[in-house]
Amino acid sequence: MAELDIARHLAQWGLRRFPDEVSYYAWQRQSLSGERLGLLRQTAQTRHEGVSADQAFYDLAATPDVLPVLYSQRYGYYHVLGPAVVNVLEGALRVLDVGCGVGILTTWYATCFPDVTFLGIDRSLKSIEVARQFTELCHLKNVSFRHCEIPQHRMPGTFDTIVSTQALFQSESDPGLPSRSWTTFERDRDTGQQLGLEERTGIGPRLDWLLQVLDSSGRFVLFEKAVHLGRRVLFQRALEARGCVPMTDPRLLVYSELGEPVEEGPLYVMQRGPGFPAAVLREDTPHDPQQGLYRCQGAHADFVYTRLPKDAAHSEKVVVKFGDKNGWYETGRTGGGLGYVRLMIHGTLSGLLVGMIELQPLMVELVRHELKQGREPDETRLMRSRSEQESGSPEQAPLYENHSVVAEQVWRQLPGRLVLRQQTDEEAEGRQRHIEYGRCAGNLHYLYWANTFDQRQIVIMEQERSSLLENYYSEATGER
Repeated sequence: MAELDIARHLAQWGLRRFPDEVSYYAWQRQSLSGERLGLLRQTAQTRHEGVSADQAFYDLAATPDVLPVLYSQRYGYYHVLGPAVVNVLEGALRVLDVGCGVGILTTWYATCFPDVTFLGIDRSLKSIEVARQFTELCHLKNVSFRHCEIPQHRMPGTFDTIVSTQALFQSESDPGLPSRSWTTFERDRDTGQQLGLEERTGIGPRLDWLLQVLDSSGRFVLFEKAVHLGRRVLFQRALEARGCVPMTDPRLLVYSELGEPVEEGPLYVMQRGPGFPAAVLREDTPHDPQQGLYRCQGAHADFVYTRLPKDAAHSEKVVVKFGDKNGWYETGRTGGGLGYVRLMIHGTLSGLLVGMIELQPLMVELVRHELKQGREPDETRLMRSRSEQESGSPEQAPLYENHSVVAEQVWRQLPGRLVLRQQTDEEAEGRQRHIEYGRCAGNLHYLYWANTFDQRQIVIMEQERSSLLENYYSEATGER
């Protein structure tokens, strides 16, 4: 019921759901003139230059022609986050929504709780004007909006609940708190470093401002762009230092953005004082096993499959049906500790999954599930990855590639790993970057890259194309 309601609410704002980027950008070009589209792109490019540029972007976003076009990009975000916040607002009496923008979610909350008083604040005056217009149009009596920039402006009164969704970090791209070194994800507890980063990112002053207007027994509902571990730990430690504790375990939310899955958050419900014993703020790097899979399809899959150093003794082919079409999938092992599943649907689909051998049962399970669904191939993303779609010719495709934290596990597990060249750079602030080129069992070569901001990358190729990795190493390190 909540999903139907939020869909109707988003439609009132003129927002539309699109299955992919192609259909969305076609609609964008139809909806905006070339001049307006150019202005939007220019403003979006300069929004990271400072507060004034950022505010100019949101002022433009509030104009009647741009608003539905721009915010439709985030349809999935609103569709998932709106009901998630509503589910934790029960019992609230007076709610402050920080960084409300044009009020898309604020008016949704007010609709769901007609007996609760809501105030939305934002630094874009034009966004506030639009929010007020929508409120009047829908005859919402329990919500109001106010132009306010934190922490510069004062706010009279207090609130028992404060909601802030992606409004507290000064920068969307700041990496946050670095780890001790490139070999670990753990962070030192350095009070001076923490305070300096809170000031740089704007989190500290903004949290202090919010605490001034939060009742002593009040609660925060927070949803920041803090999937990145450095940002998450910085944010959580800032909350802990101010006596805020979790009422429930924070959880990531997953939504679709123009057809691509996005994992964002976590969603925090925090209060002052004693928390619930079962709720914890973790500082580790939990991950989905599927992050360890390398996916490709079409010409890329065909090329990589022919290059894999396959072990015939551990290969098995199974005949399958995909809807009304015939096909097969093959499981196998390669040198270097890799496993693969090759899926072929005659005249329709050519796909490949590659990962460490212990993930092969997962690969088979995913393929069988996809076959059971029987969807048309263009509706499945099982074998398709965004990075693969944007890569160059198939001849440049690696045998395996990973850009997640799982890359470190793969690197450590490479059998017979032999380092041929390596370099570690350390900056004055203690930040590090390590890049390494080597070979492993199965006559495979690898390139591994890691830094103190939790970025990990590994690329594996066969010996015949190892010069591509050597060249990349030389360019990255400046060695010749």
